Amino acid sequence: MKVLAPESAINALKEIIADNQDKPNNIRVYFAGFACSGPNFALALDNEIEGEDVSCDVEGIHFIMNQDEFLTYGNVIIQEMPNRGFVVMVENMPSNGGGGCSGCSGGCDC
Repeated sequence: MKVLAPESAINALKEIIADNQDKPNNIRVYFAGFACSGPNFALALDNEIEGEDVSCDVEGIHFIMNQDEFLTYGNVIIQEMPNRGFVVMVENMPSNGGGGCSGCSGGCDC
């Protein structure tokens, strides 16, 4: 597993971990469901490393991800959106994303 993230995102994640010292200190990348544009991924603080997890360290941050999700979607790209959180993308985004449901009109309750 490989996580690519600009220094600004890494620094923001380090601040989150430092501000939450009473919480878990691993960052889990997880599948958060499907939308019209394809699979969505998110980040969460997590202590649990399960037997089927893969991991990597980036500048002192330990990232973990379910092995099956990693094998399906590949490496992870994280972008920071100032004052809005993070965008988590995967290397192997399905090419059939976008316009997958008729009548969505941006509401996307597919």
